[in-house]
Amino acid sequence: SWRENALFEERKKNIINERAMKILVILALTLLACTRGSAQADSAYHQETQDLVQYLDVRDFEVSQNCLGDYEFQAGDRSIRQYEMYDSDKKFVGYVEESKELHTPYSYYYNYDTKGRLRYLSVSFDGVSIGNSYRYDSLGCITEIKDYSRPYKFKLNNLIEKMSSEYRCDLLNKRRLVSVHRSEGERDLKKPWYSVFYLENERSHYGDRYLIDGTTGETLYVLKHEEWNECGSGDLSDFYTTAKGLPTSIEGKYLYELNKKKQAQKKKGAKKKVGRR
Repeated sequence: SWRENALFEERKKNIINERAMKILVILALTLLACTRGSAQADSAYHQETQDLVQYLDVRDFEVSQNCLGDYEFQAGDRSIRQYEMYDSDKKFVGYVEESKELHTPYSYYYNYDTKGRLRYLSVSFDGVSIGNSYRYDSLGCITEIKDYSRPYKFKLNNLIEKMSSEYRCDLLNKRRLVSVHRSEGERDLKKPWYSVFYLENERSHYGDRYLIDGTTGETLYVLKHEEWNECGSGDLSDFYTTAKGLPTSIEGKYLYELNKKKQAQKKKGAKKKVGRR
């Protein structure tokens, strides 16, 4: 009857809300262990290290998973996906939970063992690992910490503040942020750096690209009104640029222009020496 259907739907809604509240509590506890807040997840100080006992509700997952073995839902301002994990021999080794903030580029990764005990967690910003990642034993004691922010004296929160104050770029706005990338620069600049691609507006396919020194925070290079191709990393102009043997990445273009200036200065110096003779 309609009354039974109404009661069923109400019960279903209550179950979903209970799950959401449970997840929010878990996320809050995890966040305390991993960082003091998203905006400071990669800040100048090290995150507080502490042991953490956290469980994935295995029974809830088994009941809720779809035919593909995934369980996807929303809890507060986050979208959450849980799924089983297998090794190369197709042996079941545990569970994975991916939690993404709906309105910012922050996401959180959790790895649980076969009994649902937390064994690993990390935080990322637009796919870039930030702050500390933690590995735990079966009792929730930390066994390993990796600090992804160590090579960068100019931290992510410094970058967010700089882009906002100097260029009016809100890096927390997912609708305009195309990408943030960072590298220790071993193969190119020989120093840490960040690159940012930010759209001119939410409906535009053009934006500005920035290259920022990862140590001093100095703006090294800016490319204005660059085209963004949603289907790929570059546009048609990149194809022709590559065909000519020229760089397409912002760090490559920066080094290319830097080398051109150095060569021009050498030529000027050589001409002055010839003139003196």
